[in-house]
Amino acid sequence: MATTVRPMRVLIVDDEHVIASSLAKILRAHGFEAISVYSGYSALETAFSWMPDVVISDILMPGINGVDAVLSMARRLPKAKFLLFSGHVASHGNVGRAQDRGLRFVFLQKPVPPQSVLDYLKSCQLELNVE
Repeated sequence: MATTVRPMRVLIVDDEHVIASSLAKILRAHGFEAISVYSGYSALETAFSWMPDVVISDILMPGINGVDAVLSMARRLPKAKFLLFSGHVASHGNVGRAQDRGLRFVFLQKPVPPQSVLDYLKSCQLELNVE
């Protein structure tokens, strides 16, 4: 009996719509199933219904910031992988807080080249056994 492998699901969270939407479009062109949302609140709602394999999130956003959103997701999505990014030096305190709370993630400084994200996702595919 043949098994079908579904594409890796990637949730992209950034309050800068152009960044989130552009990255989702790039990832879809490379065979990933990608959705973009524009707030921490939307990220939580989407993550818990859609169950992504990987969450890529900006850190500094209005309302729920990326670290708090990802910390909540990590409790309910224990197999998910997380990539956090930011262009603000002030976000480094949030990165340290996430590490102190035991979150395992990769951090990239904005601007993030799409190839860096693709390389990260390819490494996740091997760990998660999804294509």
